[in-house]
Amino acid sequence: MRAYCAYHFTVSPVDKMEIASAWLSTFPFESFVHHDNGLTVYIPQDQTHDTLLEDSLAIPFADVTLTGEVKIIEGQNWNAVWEAQFHPITVGDWTVRASFHAAAITPHEIIIDPQMSFGTGHHATTQLMLEQLMKLDCVDISVFDIGTGTGVLAIAAKKMGASRVSGVDIEDWCIENAKENASKNGMLDISFSTDSINSVAENFDVLLANINRNVLLEHVPKYARLLNKNGVLFLSGFHEDDVEVLTNLAKKNGLHCDGKSEKNGWICLKFIH
Repeated sequence: MRAYCAYHFTVSPVDKMEIASAWLSTFPFESFVHHDNGLTVYIPQDQTHDTLLEDSLAIPFADVTLTGEVKIIEGQNWNAVWEAQFHPITVGDWTVRASFHAAAITPHEIIIDPQMSFGTGHHATTQLMLEQLMKLDCVDISVFDIGTGTGVLAIAAKKMGASRVSGVDIEDWCIENAKENASKNGMLDISFSTDSINSVAENFDVLLANINRNVLLEHVPKYARLLNKNGVLFLSGFHEDDVEVLTNLAKKNGLHCDGKSEKNGWICLKFIH
């Protein structure tokens, strides 16, 4: 069986995870597994080369640092390994599982096969967003998922009754994965694209933005303009130290904070327009 190399990367600061993931996706790694402080990527041993680690660490962004190491994993049944490591999670009455898992025993489920995309439901920020979304009455509302990744939040909103759901991401492969996951869940009318939020002309009742501090600070004014009156904005992907600056910026743009939740050091803020 084929041997693989596992490249274990630590990302600093951790809120630059998406930038680091996007950078590493430019290399020929086959799969990505995200952790709270970094990610592990895999490549067949016969496709790696002596400078791949060095090249990968040379991320061309001054505010992001990568450290890493490589380990060789002897050939084994990789489907079995993946299935053994990827467990379903439960959030309220919902289970997020992969297609190879048994059907959920909870009233509702979402099927997500993540490939290289971020957002399986396992990361604390995704769970925070799911928990908050599930507290809303989503029937007949419009929802915009910014940084959709696997599409899990957009799919959840649609399954909860949202009438119009859109999701955007900067990566083409994320959009393809999100579309595949939506199809697996029977949600064929979600609009996924790589469109910039600056090109979005529609307004929404709910905006979901699970990204990182710097992107959120840049985009909050646009989020406010995209929200309908009394619309709800959920932000996550940052830590307690970032709450004050994000809250102050939101307030300047006509949004007031209506709640905060925390999980494993990560924060989710709720704002009302």
